[in-house]
Amino acid sequence: MIWDRWRPRLIYLVMSAFLAWHALALVIAPVPTSSELVDAPRSILQPYITLLRMDNPWSFFAPTIGGAELRYIVEDATGARAEFGSAEKASWFHPEHLWLKDWNYSIIDNPELYADHAGELLCRKHASMHPVSITFVERVHGGFKPEDWLNGKRPLDPEFTREKTVQTVQCPAP
Repeated sequence: MIWDRWRPRLIYLVMSAFLAWHALALVIAPVPTSSELVDAPRSILQPYITLLRMDNPWSFFAPTIGGAELRYIVEDATGARAEFGSAEKASWFHPEHLWLKDWNYSIIDNPELYADHAGELLCRKHASMHPVSITFVERVHGGFKPEDWLNGKRPLDPEFTREKTVQTVQCPAP
C-alpha cells in the first residue's frame, strides 16, 4: 500500500535524474578539455560519453566552411586533360551528395586504400575519352574574407586556393 503511493514518485525521480545526467553529458561532451571546471564533471561522465559516442568537437555542430575539395583530371593518350569534380553535380539535398563527400575525404585521407579503386571506376566512367590515367587533386580553399568579395575577388581565385596531387592512377589498357 505504501509502495503503491511511492512508486510513481520514485519512477519520476529516477527519470528526472537520468534526464539531467544525459543533458549534462550532451553539454559537457563537445567542450574542449582546457579548464578544470569542465574536467571535473567530464571525468565522471566520460564512460557514458564514450559508450554513446558523444565525444565530438565543437565543429560537430557546424559545417566546415571552405575546406578541401577533391577533383580529378582525366588524361588521354594524346595528352589532353579534362578536370572534373565528383560531388559538384549532386544536389545538396540528395543523400548521394553526402556519400560522395565522404568518399572524397576518404580518398584524400587514405589514397593508398581508396584511390586505386576510385581510379578504376572513373576510368570506366570516362571510357569514351580513352583515358590513360586519372590524377586526384586536393584543392584547399582558405583565407577568403568579406573584404575580398567587396573588392571583386571570388573564393575560387588562384590566390585563395592551394592544389596538391593526391595520387595518379593508371587506367587499364582497353
